[in-house]
Amino acid sequence: MTLFVLTVAIYLLQILFDGYLILSSEQPVGIFYLVSRFINGPSIQSLVLLGGGVDSLFLSGEWYRAFTPIFLHASLMHIFSNMLTLVIVGPFVEKLFGKGKFLLVYLITGVWGNLLTFIFDPNPNVVSVGASGALFGLFGVMIVSGWYNRNNFVFRRQLIIFASLAAFNLIGNLNDPSVDIWAHIGGLISGSLLAIVFDFPTSVYGRIKQPARILAVILLLLPVAYFAWRMRIL
Repeated sequence: MTLFVLTVAIYLLQILFDGYLILSSEQPVGIFYLVSRFINGPSIQSLVLLGGGVDSLFLSGEWYRAFTPIFLHASLMHIFSNMLTLVIVGPFVEKLFGKGKFLLVYLITGVWGNLLTFIFDPNPNVVSVGASGALFGLFGVMIVSGWYNRNNFVFRRQLIIFASLAAFNLIGNLNDPSVDIWAHIGGLISGSLLAIVFDFPTSVYGRIKQPARILAVILLLLPVAYFAWRMRIL
C-alpha cells in the first residue's frame, strides 16, 4: 500500500534529519543515538521543522501544517499502531469506494482533524503529529456506509465492528494528554460526511438525496471558512 510505504519512509527520514541536526550542532552522532531515536522518536525540534502541527505557526501563515502532520509520527510505537490500523482498515475502504476516493478520505479527514485541533485545542506548546485523524476518517466512512446498508448482514456486521472500534478508541483516549482527541473526533465526523458526499448505493434509503450531499459539503467547508475568516482571507 502506497500510503503505508510513504509514511514509513518519512519516519525513517525523520530519524535521519534528527541526526543531521545534531551533526550541524557539531555533536557526535553514533549508531546507538539513531537506534534510540528510531524507537523513541525524533526530537520536538525535528517535528516542528518538518511540519508538525503548531497552532501559532499555522495561524502565522504556514497553512501546510494542517496537512504535513498526517505523515509525521512521534515514536516507533506511534507509527506502528497507526500503520497497523491502516493495513487492517484501509483495504475495506479501498474495496468499497475505490482507490481515488480512499485517498481523498485519508487526506481530507486528516486535514479536517488537524483543523479541529487548531480550533478547539490551540495550545502553542504542543506539536501535533500522526495519521490518527485520517484513520478515524476511514472508520467514519465505514460506519456510515454500514448504516445505510444495515439490512444487509455483511454491512450490519461492518457497522457494529467499526462503530465499536471508534467508540473504544475515543473513550479509551479521553484522559490521555498525549493523544490529540480533536483530531480523532474531526476525522470521524469528516469521514462520515464524506461518505454521504460520495453518494454510494444504499439498500435502506436508495440513493443519497442531493440536499443531504450539499449539506455534508457545507459542513465539511466550515473549518476552512472559519480560518479563512479568522485570517481575513475572504
